[in-house]
Amino acid sequence: MKKITAIMAIAIGLACSATVFAANHIGQCVFPKTKAGAGGRLVMKSQISLADAPNTSANKRALTSLEAFTIKAQAPGGYVQLVTVPDYDKPNPNQNAGRIVGWAKLSDFDFQDQRNCN
Repeated sequence: MKKITAIMAIAIGLACSATVFAANHIGQCVFPKTKAGAGGRLVMKSQISLADAPNTSANKRALTSLEAFTIKAQAPGGYVQLVTVPDYDKPNPNQNAGRIVGWAKLSDFDFQDQRNCN
């Protein structure tokens, strides 16, 4: 009986800790959802709209670059604020890092490991 209780306690603890990490996406690295296009090149699955504010009535423009972003803030409705990451292909990688790109729907992006966020 003690073994069953211990196993149940561990299982509940693991289940609760998994939900704690998923509750907030700030600081996570994301990349636009892609598919294989002509010639095997990656293309966006669908057009991604960037908004000036986290609501449907805000001014929108299309995301044109296939690059990684970091989530700076979250808002109701599945919106996340995206910021640029360092570009290590440039002489000064941090020159444009941290620049706010806009608000987008989290469902249009896939998560990436932090080590691949460049």
